Amino acid sequence: MPKSKVDRLRGKRTHGKGNTKNKRGAGCKGGAGRAGSFKHKFTKYFPLLGKRKLVSPRLSAKVRVKTITLHDLNKYITDKDYIDLKEIGFGKILGTGNLSKAIKIKNAQVTKIAKEKIEKVGGVIE
Repeated sequence: MPKSKVDRLRGKRTHGKGNTKNKRGAGCKGGAGRAGSFKHKFTKYFPLLGKRKLVSPRLSAKVRVKTITLHDLNKYITDKDYIDLKEIGFGKILGTGNLSKAIKIKNAQVTKIAKEKIEKVGGVIE
């Protein structure tokens, strides 16, 4: 039966790691996080930069939708029968709080809880 790798390397000083310096803890990782991203870890962070001028998705900025809660949405309720979320500068309604009045809401993403609360009061989402 063939020997296992551990048995084969038993008694050898380096255990297949090369020089004794190379197996010492964190010293062989090449830095933490993005350290070395413009030197020895360049290909990890910019895999196709030279070919297609494409930047790694890890480095691209995330688009965040501006949110508002139902509690804060009450401040924007006027004598109109609807609220246009794009006009007031928001994209999504979160379910914290309650709506004071039944109202029509346009141009909005809505969480499940917020949708239930709006419909419970008698409001409509378009």
